[in-house]
Order: sequence, then structure tokens, then C-alpha cells
Amino acid sequence: MFLVKRISACVLLAIGVLSMTAPSVFSAPITLPTGLNVGDQYRLFFVTTGGINSTSSNIADYNAFVTSQANAQAELAGLGTSWTAVASTATVNAIDNTSTPVGIGGIPIYLMNDTKLVDNYADLWDGTLDTAPNVFGDGTSHAGSNVVWTGTNISGTATANPLGSSSGTIGNSGFAGNIWTTDTTLSNFFSRRLYGISDVITVQEAVVSEPPPISLLALGLVGLVIVRRKRAASSAR
Repeated sequence: MFLVKRISACVLLAIGVLSMTAPSVFSAPITLPTGLNVGDQYRLFFVTTGGINSTSSNIADYNAFVTSQANAQAELAGLGTSWTAVASTATVNAIDNTSTPVGIGGIPIYLMNDTKLVDNYADLWDGTLDTAPNVFGDGTSHAGSNVVWTGTNISGTATANPLGSSSGTIGNSGFAGNIWTTDTTLSNFFSRRLYGISDVITVQEAVVSEPPPISLLALGLVGLVIVRRKRAASSAR
């Protein structure tokens, strides 16, 4: 009876501990969207958690910032892909910087929470997204409006206020309509977020490993308790 009580206590303890740790397990970004098969191609899209001003007229500075933000997330760094900013300067359009020409590519783009943002490049620049792009690189989303530097028209070209201007165009990631890229302007010294997009990723693995169910982990701990009890009993004889 004592052994049964000990086992029950261990089960409850295991479930309690695993329940507390489960949120951190499942809060990781989803880097392989559901429903894709080996050989399929896709791209990932996110909003940076950190901010930057828009004083630079060099697109490389914004690409470097987006890359550093992506690589700060272990799951994104592990993809081994490159990242670019969905942004325009006076000399570089976002549609070119991100290699998303309207006439080429049926490659879908996904957010980090397993939600499809658009079906292809033409869908990205047609004025309406499938959903608001308000998801960070860690897979979490934010409610309401969120200002993002873009310098970009809904067509993917630079506005009259590209990044590097005294006042740059901002978008709002809380909306799926055209203001996701082109909302209003803001003085360039303010620190605001950027949109980032990955290069093309090709699915290599058919099966994605998932955390074992809590029930199986709990049973494993129970088995360990029983084995230890048996060993202890044998040693006492």
C-alpha cells in the first residue's frame, strides 16, 4: 500500500511539473508549417521584437538588423537561411530586397505560429494579406496596432518617404489591409520594429519530432520509481 501511495504521488508530481513546463515547450516558433511535404518550398515572415531608427539610407543596415533579430531565436538560427527586411530605401525597393517579384513564384509565406500569410508573391503585394502579420519570431502574437518601419507602398516599391528620409513611411502589423505597409509617416529618429522574411526554405524531413505526451512522460517516471524500489528491496535482502 505504501508503494502504491508513493507511485501515485510521483505521478501527480510528474504531471504537475510537466504542466508547468509545457507552455515553454509549445511557445517555440513553428518553422515547418503544417501540411507541407518533402520537397515543398516556403518562406517565413515575422515582426522583430527589437526596434531601430530609420536614419540610414543603406538597406544593408536594415537587413543586418533583421538577421540579428532572427538569429537571436535558436529555432530560426538553426534553419541556416538568410533574412531580409521588408523595407525600402531611396535606391532599393522592398519587392527587390526581398526577392518577391509579382510575376514569379508560387511560394507561400507563413507566420511563425503556423498561419499562412499569403499564397505567393503576387498575393503579398496585391493590397490584402490573408491575415494580419502581427507575429514575432518566437511565435507569439500581439494584440492591436503595432508600428513598423517600411518606407514601402502596398505594391512593394518605395514611397515618397523611404527609410533614410527625415520622415519615413510606417506600416501597422495589426492589420491585413494595405496599411500593413503604408499607414503614415514618422520622424526617422524614433525606434520602431521591422518586418523580416526568410529566403526560400525547402522541406527536407517528412516527419517533425514532437514533445512526447505528458501522460507518457508521467508513466516513464512511474516505471523509474518501480525499478528503483525493486533494486532497493533486493539490496536489503
